[in-house]
Amino acid sequence: MGSSYRVIVVDDDFMIAKMHGKFIASQTGYELVGTACNYEQALSQVTELSPDLLLLDVYLPDHSGIDLVRTIRSRNLPCDIILITAAKEREIVEEGFRLGIFDYLFKPFDLDHLQSTLIKYAQFKTRLSSSDQWNQESLDNLKKLRAPDATTNPFQKGIDIRTLERIKQYLLESSEFQNVDQIAQRAGVSRSTVRNYMTYLVEEHIVEELLQYGTIGRPQRLYRMKA
Repeated sequence: MGSSYRVIVVDDDFMIAKMHGKFIASQTGYELVGTACNYEQALSQVTELSPDLLLLDVYLPDHSGIDLVRTIRSRNLPCDIILITAAKEREIVEEGFRLGIFDYLFKPFDLDHLQSTLIKYAQFKTRLSSSDQWNQESLDNLKKLRAPDATTNPFQKGIDIRTLERIKQYLLESSEFQNVDQIAQRAGVSRSTVRNYMTYLVEEHIVEELLQYGTIGRPQRLYRMKA
């Protein structure tokens, strides 16, 4: 990557905005160009500084973060957005999907999760800029790096976003096929939960499944994230 991705952090808590901004600036390939604590500051900075990416909290003192997203989209400002929200806010999540949010961070989240999202964004941008010709397969692979779209909303299948992201994060850390017991132990969830979420991820073509046949008994199901 020849240049850094320019980022603005927007949060009504100045100290949190500063902490997230400092962390983003420490990541390879990223440059912090501004922090803002309200709608007016954020809109002014997005207009003047033309960032690649906005890390945006839903709760702002003068308007909601969704209001800011609507304004950015209505003005055709070329800026990707990662929205910070709470998992219970289904309406906000659905509205974000409609407005083309790149991804979500659900409170509470740690810096490791933020780092994973930044890595995913950099991969998305790299693939987007490096392909001269597109086909359905390449587009499908590109879409996997983004948050799921509204037509495959995991809420509809009883999927908890935070649990889903925890399992996906574990799978992203390994290129090897893993069985249900391994995933459950290392992701800190039950085996039945893993089975349910693996079924969903396989259906959405995010995870690939492998049947490993032994000498006796039923085959063992193994899983890993698709490349």
